[in-house]
Amino acid sequence: MDGDRPGHGQGAVPVRVDSCSSSPSLAACRRIPYAFVMAGRLYTPQRLPGIREVLLRLAFVVVLILGATLIVYFEGGLVDTRSGARPGILDSFYFAVVTITTVGYGDIVPVATHSRLIDALLLAPMRFIFILTVFGTAYQIALRRFHEGYRMKHAVNKLNGHSIICGCGATGRAAIRELLLQGIAPEQIVAVDNDPEALEEGATLGVVTVDGDATREHVLGSIAIDRAASVLVCPSRDDTAVLITLTVRSMNPEARVIAMCQEPENMKLLERSGAHHIVNPALAGGTLMAAATRRHHLAETLTDMLSVGGRLQLDERTARDDEVGRAPGDLAGLSVIRIYRGDRHFDVRDLPEIQAGDVLVYVAPASA
Repeated sequence: MDGDRPGHGQGAVPVRVDSCSSSPSLAACRRIPYAFVMAGRLYTPQRLPGIREVLLRLAFVVVLILGATLIVYFEGGLVDTRSGARPGILDSFYFAVVTITTVGYGDIVPVATHSRLIDALLLAPMRFIFILTVFGTAYQIALRRFHEGYRMKHAVNKLNGHSIICGCGATGRAAIRELLLQGIAPEQIVAVDNDPEALEEGATLGVVTVDGDATREHVLGSIAIDRAASVLVCPSRDDTAVLITLTVRSMNPEARVIAMCQEPENMKLLERSGAHHIVNPALAGGTLMAAATRRHHLAETLTDMLSVGGRLQLDERTARDDEVGRAPGDLAGLSVIRIYRGDRHFDVRDLPEIQAGDVLVYVAPASA
């Protein structure tokens, strides 16, 4: 479901999760701690094996028993302890069943040396294959559902004010790295995708990853969408982004939704679906690339400001009480470039005096 994958997950693989450009000052070059890499958790949906799969396993077990029946019948080394006679085909079938299922009543036993060798070399492996098949199916049908349900419930109970990433490919993982650098705890970030490879890579970042379709209400409900603070929507298709946004807004109108849009003409549609902010990677990337052709340092500076941990910090905050009534240019340690007041905003050329409730957008050194 990622914007960089054609399709829509517990891998704890020690990989490097940084992505560096030519400038060492960029926050993209900061590494996520190794402990995060090993803390990844992957939750899969509670799926039952299909009827076709169960029937294939049942047929395999039947073939296994019939094969064992023919082996013990034709090798001719069995004796019925009650009558002392050689067992027939039905008794051979009975012996094969009780032997493979580990019941072993002892009423029919191998007496010849070659028969005992066949029992040890052929029937014993068949016994283990039978046990693995039966218990594997039972695990999928019952134990795994219980185990995954318990793990999922335990993780969801801790979620409150968390961030949900719908799409765990390159764009989603880049957003996860930035959220981690902002100081958000990895257990408060949930990535949803139905691409197993994308989820495995997301799990290496230490966040909770869930295998599922983010357009489905029951999937979003299973990760406490009603308690989420923000949702980042970054699928590969704009129509999927619209559907996810509508679903999220209907289930949690208070959550802030940031959506990725592939085509500029679909931005209005995403806005109408309820997205608070829409990002067009192609437009933003193309603008930076074009700017870099004539302004050699502009793209690097902008990337530095947008990345947490860069030498410059582009941020926003509400005006403090001691700043009310002052001119934006009088504030020490930061350069105010825009002020938001209700539904209005003022740019750097016409910045007014600061009032209570104003939101300041500013550039400051990272240490400020």
